Amino acid sequence: MLILKVHIYHIHSKEASVCPICGGHLHVIGSKPRKVIESSGEVKILIIRRLRCRECGKIHHELPDILIPYKRHCAETIEKIISAGKTAEVPCEESTIRKISAWWTALLPYFINVINSLSAKLQITFSSTMTPREIIRAVVNAHFWIHTRSACLSG
Repeated sequence: MLILKVHIYHIHSKEASVCPICGGHLHVIGSKPRKVIESSGEVKILIIRRLRCRECGKIHHELPDILIPYKRHCAETIEKIISAGKTAEVPCEESTIRKISAWWTALLPYFINVINSLSAKLQITFSSTMTPREIIRAVVNAHFWIHTRSACLSG
């Protein structure tokens, strides 16, 4: 009988939870498990809190910065794939590496447009050397993340 050692982590931010859509107060309505494949290849289970905005009623998930929405691999692995020449260091099959690279190539113009729009709208300056993780975090927190697989693949 094979016994697997599973690491489970409960994610809980100490920051005040604010709705990225309307700025309203978020309250906890539950949690859900989220698997993540670390850059070492180890699979961890994170217990992510589900939050609902008291003002607009939208549901959000409290994601730590090691995660990218809808991706199984951690942000560090995805950044290595996006950075040319570092694919030998990641615990992925070649087909997964190609899919992640294609995803980034397809969405990078959209991400850049979101960053430029946020900069103009909010009168803030983003660093010209933002990492993929920082770009994705800005897009997610501004609530401009594309949620459907078909939206990412349609051309």
